[in-house]
Amino acid sequence: MRIAEFDRDHVLRSAMEAFRAKGYAKTTMQELVAATGLHPGSLYAAFGNKRGLLLAAVDHYVQEKGAQRRRSLERSSPLAGLHAFFTQLVDDALQGSCLVTRTLMELAEQDEELYLRCKLIYGELERDLAAQLQRASEQGELAAGSDIPTLTAFLQVNIQGLITFAQCRPDRALLDGVVNQLMAALGPR
Repeated sequence: MRIAEFDRDHVLRSAMEAFRAKGYAKTTMQELVAATGLHPGSLYAAFGNKRGLLLAAVDHYVQEKGAQRRRSLERSSPLAGLHAFFTQLVDDALQGSCLVTRTLMELAEQDEELYLRCKLIYGELERDLAAQLQRASEQGELAAGSDIPTLTAFLQVNIQGLITFAQCRPDRALLDGVVNQLMAALGPR
């Protein structure tokens, strides 16, 4: 039996975009075949089923976005890093919905494994944000005595709000203003 050869990155990116556009339930296997360029048998052999392709696409998306987030956060000023990260979030949100958020909202109640995977993903984001805020505190960019866990939760809530709001109001100037307001809320008082 011949093993199918294909560009895994291209296939996962194509599947990722298909799932981002329509969600899991509304994306058909025929659409995934068209998007990826693979025959159905190759998709099934490589990923098992549609759910397996979704899980692989989510993992690919998280890996890509996590690397992007870490690059954004790498600034000498931790708050400048957060600002770069939020700007990148706006860029991403204007290109379509967040695959993790969309998947969590659509499937978390039905799929325990997927729910736990999403919790791990958000846990990684929480750790990155908390570390960045801790650096900001140590460098005097936050008010003395800032509550890092509460600020971390504040950022996570605002990230989800920003992602969701951008789908309803894809207005770059407005979203940039929201990011600036968010950053102002973090500054020393």
